[in-house]
Amino acid sequence: MKTSDLSIKELAAFIGVSTDTIRRAVRKGEIPATRVWTALRSDLQQVLTSMRRNAEVNFGTRSASAPGGASRPCAAAPSPRIGNTGAHTTKIIPGGLPSR
Repeated sequence: MKTSDLSIKELAAFIGVSTDTIRRAVRKGEIPATRVWTALRSDLQQVLTSMRRNAEVNFGTRSASAPGGASRPCAAAPSPRIGNTGAHTTKIIPGGLPSR
C-alpha cells in the first residue's frame, strides 16, 4: 500500500473512520493535509505522527493504576431500573405502575 498522497477515502479506510471524520480533523488542524486542486491528500506517516502527538497532548500517557500507585476500586453494581422518573413503584396507589 502506498503511504504518501493518500486520498481522504483511502486514509479513512486505513484508519477505520468515516471520510467526514477525516475532513473535520483536517479542518480543525488535527491532521495534516495538502490540497491538490479540489482534493485533499495526506501522507500516512505524518498523519499517524500527528494523531499520536495529539493523543499524548489531550490524554497524556496513561498508566494502569491511579496516581500514587494504588488501583482504583471497581464501580458498584448498577441499581435495578426503576422507571424514567426515578420513582419506585408502590402498591399503595391503586392502578399504579407494576414492578418489572
